[in-house]
Amino acid sequence: MTEDYEQLIKRCYQCGTCTGACPSAKVTGTFNPRKIIAYILLGNRDKVVSSDLMWLCTACHACSERCPELVYPSEVLFYLKNLATSKGNFPASLKEEAKQIYTTGTTVALSSAIERRRKKLGLPEFPFVDTSEIQKIMELTLDKKLDFNGTTHNQQDEEKV
Repeated sequence: MTEDYEQLIKRCYQCGTCTGACPSAKVTGTFNPRKIIAYILLGNRDKVVSSDLMWLCTACHACSERCPELVYPSEVLFYLKNLATSKGNFPASLKEEAKQIYTTGTTVALSSAIERRRKKLGLPEFPFVDTSEIQKIMELTLDKKLDFNGTTHNQQDEEKV
């Protein structure tokens, strides 16, 4: 985002195009990018950052593609999510998913049932990735509140032997 998010949202005249384009707004009935921007414009940023609503954004960017004033609502939401994370407000499910990526390089744990099905179908064993680069990136970029103290996938492999 080239401009400060506060300058971006000042261009918003509350037309509702962002909400009309938003799949999350259609499905949830509670997520509304226009209202989130309105709350911020009214000086309620802390209320927005402490709520869970912004986490319903799927980052599809439909709102930003259609915004007639180039407010880039999805970019504003990214900023708010980062701010919320720095204050310790983020869904526990995201923390668990981030830990899963950190330890295995995948978002979903490989279960023994999946391994059996792969074998039964004649598929090769699931290739495990070297997570060292992923871990370095996550350690440098993610807030310390996510607390990655788990064992690495390589350490898990060594324990199996």
